[in-house]
Amino acid sequence: MIQNIFKNWNVVRLLRLAMGIVLVVEAVRSEMWVLVAVGAVFTAMPVLNIGCCTAGSCSVPARRSKSRHDDVPYEEIK
Repeated sequence: MIQNIFKNWNVVRLLRLAMGIVLVVEAVRSEMWVLVAVGAVFTAMPVLNIGCCTAGSCSVPARRSKSRHDDVPYEEIK
């Protein structure tokens, strides 16, 4: 669980965190306490790197290879 907090940060995860923080701040400013709880959930989800389902069925797998060029089989025509 601790590894999920510090690894795999990307732009979308940062955007989700920013939106959760904005939701919490705006809910506190407008004194809508139910939305503070909802904002806390939306803030915790990107911090813990969890999605809508904790089984990981809706998460995108991380890339394992760094090479962008895969070997493409071809046949030379003479």
